[in-house]
Amino acid sequence: MTSPSCAYTTEQLELYLHRIGYADTTQLHDVQQSVRETPLETLTALQRRHLIAIPWGNSALHYSQHRSISVHPAALFEKMVVRRLDGYCMETTNLFYLVLRSLGYDVYPTAGRVSYAVAGGNQTPGEEQYMGLGHMVLIVSIDGEKYVVDVGFGNFGPTSPLPLKDGAAAVCMAPAEMRLVRDTPIEFVDRTQKLWIYQIRHNPESSWIPQYSFSEIECLPQDFAMINFSTSHQPSSWFVQAFVCVKLIADETGVKPVGIYILSGKEVKMRLNGETTVIQTLENEGDRVQALAKWFDLHFQDHEVEGIRGLWSEIK
Repeated sequence: MTSPSCAYTTEQLELYLHRIGYADTTQLHDVQQSVRETPLETLTALQRRHLIAIPWGNSALHYSQHRSISVHPAALFEKMVVRRLDGYCMETTNLFYLVLRSLGYDVYPTAGRVSYAVAGGNQTPGEEQYMGLGHMVLIVSIDGEKYVVDVGFGNFGPTSPLPLKDGAAAVCMAPAEMRLVRDTPIEFVDRTQKLWIYQIRHNPESSWIPQYSFSEIECLPQDFAMINFSTSHQPSSWFVQAFVCVKLIADETGVKPVGIYILSGKEVKMRLNGETTVIQTLENEGDRVQALAKWFDLHFQDHEVEGIRGLWSEIK
């Protein structure tokens, strides 16, 4: 049963559904009925709409005066629903977790380790190494089956629930595919222990690349408070050093992800049908602020924009 501290109100759920474009055609009571009658299909629709509507990014560490991130439920709601800003994994996935619990899903969070393969390290499955715990994924139980759900990985993250089955594969964003495998990380001393490993491949002819690993052990809010503090404050953290933003592109129906916008460094890129093109080159901070509004629908106040001055991430 969902405790009061882990649930959003009816009014908040309605605002969230409007935020992700669900309530434009469907009311909250209809969604709640769909959760009961067709839970997997409804979960897929919610996940995809969330991914399309809410950008993945770390703007609070760069475009703010406080340069910090809160994972408090009220702060998450204010930032991503009311302010319509972005969030990185422990923000956007935490928001989604609380929404799913409030809608009645049997769901819990666990922590994951991102593979160095994502940053150009060894990409051979079984030989990859991992960073410390720094990612958040959800495990949802439906009709006795468990699924992993993730709305916070950014580039090449899952775009639909994946059953916790070894080798279970699906289309991520055509032509890219995604799958789960069960294996023992090369760094583990105890070779009897196995983790779930999320992998992607860019097309059916390419090799699978490990993205992150996770177990089925439930983690608590205080666990993610510690992980979030390290990720958002440790000087060596990539999130502290660089600003990045990602937003999925929907098809003509508005509910199926078909592409992605990526802002990193001085470029905005668009990937469609497996092809990546640079659509804007940024010369200064003014260009980036305008690009964030144009491509990502992110709008910052003047004092927030001033917060990036003097940081390594500032475009000079």
